[in-house]
Amino acid sequence: MFTRCFNYLCKLVGSRDNNNNITNLTNLINNKECIKLRAIDMTNKKKNSKKNLLKFKLARKIMELRTNSNVPSDIKNQEEKSPHERFRDSKTLFVTDFSSFAWCELQQHYSLIAGGRKETLAMKNGSEIHKNLESQEHVIVQIPTYTREDSWGIKLYNLIFGIDSLFTNYKTRELPIFGFVSDLFVFGIIDQVEMKPVFDDISGDELLIISDTNISRDELIISDTKTRTKPYIPKKAPPSVKFQLMLYKKLFDELVQGTIDDEKIFQTLDLNPDLEFSNELANIIKISCKESEIKELNLRNLMKVVINRFRKVWKTSNVLEVNYKLQKDESDLGSIYFDYNENQLENYLKKTIKYWKGDRKPEGVPIEDAWKCQNCDFADNCEWRLNKIKECEQKKRAFKEITNGQH
Repeated sequence: MFTRCFNYLCKLVGSRDNNNNITNLTNLINNKECIKLRAIDMTNKKKNSKKNLLKFKLARKIMELRTNSNVPSDIKNQEEKSPHERFRDSKTLFVTDFSSFAWCELQQHYSLIAGGRKETLAMKNGSEIHKNLESQEHVIVQIPTYTREDSWGIKLYNLIFGIDSLFTNYKTRELPIFGFVSDLFVFGIIDQVEMKPVFDDISGDELLIISDTNISRDELIISDTKTRTKPYIPKKAPPSVKFQLMLYKKLFDELVQGTIDDEKIFQTLDLNPDLEFSNELANIIKISCKESEIKELNLRNLMKVVINRFRKVWKTSNVLEVNYKLQKDESDLGSIYFDYNENQLENYLKKTIKYWKGDRKPEGVPIEDAWKCQNCDFADNCEWRLNKIKECEQKKRAFKEITNGQH
């Protein structure tokens, strides 16, 4: 069995030089924390593409017919659903589904209607830099997935070995994280978690000498990497980035507290926790996990390993980091640090949850932030913007009438 699994891994890492395959795979097995899996969807892609196309066409109809009283019943039904049901099938919300509303709620709402944001060159470059950073920390192994249970098995696998990597490499990247916000299931991927020592009794200009007396504990620092076209960092982190990092911390710390309700997760996502993984995924788990940790290879047992891993770590630092890279050459521009604010996060989440549950409409930006409209794809048809323009025109007319009346 071991030989068959080993040969299979050799094929998966075929992109590396053949002469180095044995050495590389030996390292993969000896240093389990370095293995990260990337899913290749082997389901019927044509069917999915057709479904996405129909969804996009329906979204366009909603946009075009919003002001028409003779709207077809299927579009009316879509409009009556909550955004959570309409755009996420009442299942997984993403961390960015919350944080992006801090930029502009209507822009995010229109993007959901249109089927997603249009990928810009800057976004492509940013994604490439994230991939490069991840490849520096982990060996990426691509693996086919045949079921949704396989896909979630890979997420849990990457979470397990991401936590292990903290204790061996003192750092991990692209760490999956999940939990419930209110009763909504939320998933995200943390750019980086790093374990750093904390030193006590050290004044600002003193020579730093590391010893057992001044190390009190290690802190887990959550950071997010952002890319810029300009060779300097902003004066402060945008609110959307702050809420993104604060929500990462909230989800991570709740997993540390052991508040995982695995049955609720399986029910929410409509997953069969007892369905065995495909042979490809099962083979890698057999090599990487201890036999005593997991017997039947399915989501239920892999989730138990996740719970055990989080018993070994502690809550993350209240100091959160935003690191900036220059897109041109990936050079480091520096970092901005800020403190976690639980009250601020909870108030923001309560407001955003009301939108996702359909209890309120999306709002436009404050008038002082109207500069954001300049680069918005939806500016020409934005209800908030058009109403503001109408209000300004009415005020101008009223002022003109008053002025003429005085003359």
